[in-house]
Amino acid sequence: MFVTAGTPDATDSPGGPGTSGALSEIGDALTSLGITAITEDDVLAIDGHRVVIQIVERAHPTPADLRELVIGATNRLPAIVVADRISDVGRDVLRAAGWGWLDRRGHLRVWMPGVRIEARLPHVSSERPTTGNVWTTVGLEIALAAMCHPDEPVTARRVAARIGRSVGTTHELIGRFVERGLIGSRTHLPLMPDLFWETAGRWPDDGWLALPVGLDALAAKLGADELVRVDERAATLGGAHITAAGNLPARCYVPTPAALRRARGLADRDQPTRTWVRQSPVRWLPELEGLAPDADHPWRIAHPLVCALRLAADPARGGEIVESWGIVPGPR
Repeated sequence: MFVTAGTPDATDSPGGPGTSGALSEIGDALTSLGITAITEDDVLAIDGHRVVIQIVERAHPTPADLRELVIGATNRLPAIVVADRISDVGRDVLRAAGWGWLDRRGHLRVWMPGVRIEARLPHVSSERPTTGNVWTTVGLEIALAAMCHPDEPVTARRVAARIGRSVGTTHELIGRFVERGLIGSRTHLPLMPDLFWETAGRWPDDGWLALPVGLDALAAKLGADELVRVDERAATLGGAHITAAGNLPARCYVPTPAALRRARGLADRDQPTRTWVRQSPVRWLPELEGLAPDADHPWRIAHPLVCALRLAADPARGGEIVESWGIVPGPR
């Protein structure tokens, strides 16, 4: 069972003004901030400034959904997305496009000529205040474990045993995921695909070290247990369809700073890059089953979701690959 973001949309495309109900919600949200707001038909008057707003209603839109909306928009009216939940990454997509939103959990952005408002709504009390950062190394491991077993409840004892972390720390971070609406408060199941795209937006993908040697030479230097392949070729082994994946330089995670230092001894900036390496962003790194290291391939292969997270960290090309792959459950 997957908990998905799939509920019918009140407005399928940004081609005309939104529903009067959603407009009234925006007006009520502005009023709760102490701003004079009046709605008449499809017009919103803010402190006497009248404007027709393009409203798009969604339930739990993913960043990919919102990116598609923005790219396909042809109407020049100010646009606001009204949804039960809009992720932080999704908000970044809208903010970059100059759009606004009403997240019914309690956040409003109205962005148009003469009006610049972005604020948490004071009257929303159903959401507990979010405390602390969820995107720590352990938080990333919890998210990854939840996505690898999306039909299992995300409980502290089960996940802590899987990722090798303390029950107390795991319990606290799971609570933060629940507060953000990424794990169900009642079902304890991961909310997909929201959890994937939120995690992808926080997945570290910088600091890669370029090496002029192939994987065989690197494995001989470091040892088979030190290399986990996470590149396009690894993704194809997990079911992705990527053209000419084998022609690209290999990319591998190494588990420790010491392994990365040993690899650095092979670096030569004057030579073409054959392999990229980086320290793994997580300590618990699941692998693709059935492909253990052997004499011909002395390295490990990451779980397909790890490859998908790394690919999705590149919003230009990687996001499209992941969406066409179909590895992430839920509407696209």
